Amino acid sequence: MSTTMPATPKLTETDILQFLDAARETIAAVPVCWLATRSLEGGTNARAVSSSVGPPGSDEWTRRFLVRRSSRKVTEMRAAPLVTLAFQHPSGDRYIALGGRATISEDVAEMRTMWSGDLDAHFPPGFADANMIVIQVDVDRIEIHVRGLTPEPFGAGRTLLERQPGGSWRFIPAW
Repeated sequence: MSTTMPATPKLTETDILQFLDAARETIAAVPVCWLATRSLEGGTNARAVSSSVGPPGSDEWTRRFLVRRSSRKVTEMRAAPLVTLAFQHPSGDRYIALGGRATISEDVAEMRTMWSGDLDAHFPPGFADANMIVIQVDVDRIEIHVRGLTPEPFGAGRTLLERQPGGSWRFIPAW
């Protein structure tokens, strides 16, 4: 019995731009995503985080989120800074994974640019300044599954884009 693999798609620059647009739209529609980190035991841990754009002047794909300084995820990112942020659109027809290097910032002023002052009313005085820090993910890989755009059968393969040294993106074939 012979099995055949689907042909590797040939993507043009226009195709790549369409994938990037679909990724942008999906991320904009999904404020809470999954953060996957490498566990200290060698497995993977995932948890929901509220993702935001990077600081002013940063790359459009840079993402930031707030975490407790003492959390397990911070310990894991210090040991293995490569992480994935996974976004699932409510329609079930769009899945985007952003991969990159996490950087930990303990700068209180930066944290305060993301921490809404309204939140202070829900925590003890000084909680945010003492406990909350910023994680920034500099994205260098984007995996895209978008029904109608990703080659069929939907979900059977992957569409992976990788950032090049000059900032452009290139398609990485699955095989």
